[in-house]
Amino acid sequence: MKNDSDLLTNSKKMEMSEILTALKSSLKSVDQVCIIGHDNIDVDATLSGILLEKLLKFLGFNAKFIILEKIKKGETYEIISDLTNIYMYDYEQKLENATRNLFLVDHYSTIHEGSIIGCIDHHPTKTTNSYDFSYVRNSSATAYLIYELMLVANYPITAYEARLIVISMLVDTTSFRSSKTILEEVKVAKYLAKKFNIDYDYLEKYCLCLTKIDIMSIDDIVKNGRKNYNYNNHMISSAYLQLYGLPSDDLLNEWLKSITTILSSEHTEMYIFIIFDVKSSITYEYNITFDYIKEIIHDGILSRGKNIMPEIEKRYYNNASEDEKIESIIKKLSRSHYTIAAMESCTGGSLASKITDISGASDVLEESYVSYSNEAKIKRLGVKEETLSKYGAVSEQTAKEMAEGIARESLSNASIATTGIAGPSGGTIEKPIGLVYIAIYLNGKTIVKKCNFSGDRNEVRTLATNYAINMMIKELKDNNYE
Repeated sequence: MKNDSDLLTNSKKMEMSEILTALKSSLKSVDQVCIIGHDNIDVDATLSGILLEKLLKFLGFNAKFIILEKIKKGETYEIISDLTNIYMYDYEQKLENATRNLFLVDHYSTIHEGSIIGCIDHHPTKTTNSYDFSYVRNSSATAYLIYELMLVANYPITAYEARLIVISMLVDTTSFRSSKTILEEVKVAKYLAKKFNIDYDYLEKYCLCLTKIDIMSIDDIVKNGRKNYNYNNHMISSAYLQLYGLPSDDLLNEWLKSITTILSSEHTEMYIFIIFDVKSSITYEYNITFDYIKEIIHDGILSRGKNIMPEIEKRYYNNASEDEKIESIIKKLSRSHYTIAAMESCTGGSLASKITDISGASDVLEESYVSYSNEAKIKRLGVKEETLSKYGAVSEQTAKEMAEGIARESLSNASIATTGIAGPSGGTIEKPIGLVYIAIYLNGKTIVKKCNFSGDRNEVRTLATNYAINMMIKELKDNNYE
């Protein structure tokens, strides 16, 4: 082999050259770009960000990889600390101190406010984004995709970069035991290890059992490797553990119980908790909602992105019927001779529209009102001026007073209120685009949820509407309105 680029076929070289040209074109008018990984950043996102920064600087661009979250000494930190000389705290930075020109690695959407220049990700998705640049395809790791770009850019890859690439590939494929393993990429990892005298056997064994549950809090365990998904405008979260042998039943039940608390406190509709048991080569999948916990056992180490999450989308959300959910609300309220009212701001009447689309809505829907201005909230609902002045229109306090106000004025037993920032403008550091407060009033009790949705204006509104519907269903169930 004359050089590393010979690892690519001629057709692949041509394809990658075109992708590299598109990458450079997307950045030519950008003064500085910040490279960011996904929330709850993992090994591949971290190392990919570092590699991409090196590549872009080599190409003459002002690029910087930053981590937009508080670094925790959990799995990712421990792996990177053990296997590299990288100190993750060096990359921790607040977005307000950085450029708002963002480049995404190992994910394709973000809640962070800014101009998204492009993304590189190894998780193929049906989601289309209008980024200037997008390189998304199935692969062992995002770091491998960047390696391909390095090859066609004639980047002088060192032992340091080769080690980061190999580590990312091993971590993201359970040392190539995962179903997303690609044979040609295994050959590349072994080639790089041999060329640069990397201890492949040691790394392979290390990456078989990654999750160090003995040094992690329960919260860190159940959120390990967490990623959020948008399926048919439903927010789903998933996390995973990679263990050598299963935990005790008591410990597992403790984890699952903790996840139900997450569902109650956040805007997640379903939580997919996955345990990869490397010892038995079995994948344990737990589908967790407000209503149930479903265990599914798979032979082999399945890929979360390639196998499990696409099946979740197919199983629950491709044909998800909001009509059935709303019909359930109508029936439960009707049986109790209750009425409902809606006070909407950011959702713009979509809640009321969904309700009135269902036969029987006239029996329970007392009143619906869209209130954008503070003056209307004060005059129509009795929201206090001091509340708006102190906390703002987009706040827990305002949402609560909106829900209680419309219930009081309409003489309804139940109500829903929404207030938030759907975008594309109006967001701030403290209150970013996608921030929505949803309040549910039911027979004298009010609960409010703070949500951070991602997507464009329509996606945020739809997600908020769907989540409000699920909140009302949960409250009716919890209060025995069957």
